[in-house]
Amino acid sequence: MILSFNYNGCRIQLFKIFSDTLDSVVQMHSHAKNGYEIHYIAGGKGVLETEKDRYDIKKDSLYVTGSNVLHKQLSSKDAPVFEISVYLKILGNTDDAAIRFFASKFFWIGKCSPQLRRIFNQLVSENSKTGLWRESILSALTLQMITEMTRLYYPDNASSLLPPEDCDLNENRSWILDTLLLEDCSDVTLNDFARGMGVSPRQAERIIKDYYGSSFRKLRYESKMAMAASLLESENITINECAAKCGYTSLSSFAAAFRRKFNISPNEYKKSIIAKRDSSKL
Repeated sequence: MILSFNYNGCRIQLFKIFSDTLDSVVQMHSHAKNGYEIHYIAGGKGVLETEKDRYDIKKDSLYVTGSNVLHKQLSSKDAPVFEISVYLKILGNTDDAAIRFFASKFFWIGKCSPQLRRIFNQLVSENSKTGLWRESILSALTLQMITEMTRLYYPDNASSLLPPEDCDLNENRSWILDTLLLEDCSDVTLNDFARGMGVSPRQAERIIKDYYGSSFRKLRYESKMAMAASLLESENITINECAAKCGYTSLSSFAAAFRRKFNISPNEYKKSIIAKRDSSKL
């Protein structure tokens, strides 16, 4: 974690400021309770996929993914996405209207404003420094970012504003959970999660249930299926290879699990991807 600070009755935890070219697929994943990731596309182009929709993203696209919002990002091979992203959590109740408004939105996509573009670049620049007042400046820039985000949201309906719930989880553990879920999930076990968070397996199961509303088994299944769908979009992988990469020793058990999730066999899914790819070339 980069820093944690209190503001108007709530705690804001800043876990990550990232800037880089993304030339590979960011697998389908979601974030834990009270977590928000802000993605600014500073260059290139690609596609954002959620459970229900698909969005083209390009220079100056901006989107926010809150807790339990499944999303996946793909980069164009010709012009890979260059992204600046900020991951933070907002804990506790606050009377601050901007923070309450920001925390009420679990998904938003639009165009970045010039003011936010400047703030993102300043966050990256300041995070690379080690000098005096670094944390104070990062805290101030984070608050500016949240305020400018709410200006972009408006005049969306704000009738559902709710204060973020308080959190008694060790402030680093939910970030560890999110990070583990982005890694190769084929061999991960409940004990791996427990060791990563420094708790017992029983406590880890309870934490996962609390923060994702799901058991570890279901969470791992969903991660495997997201990984499988992504792998099958590749022209250079067979169904057997995909099953093995996702941790299945039996092709029939993999096919059954895939059909249960997508109502289609892996082979049919791959054929449909190839057909779409071929039709787009016409």
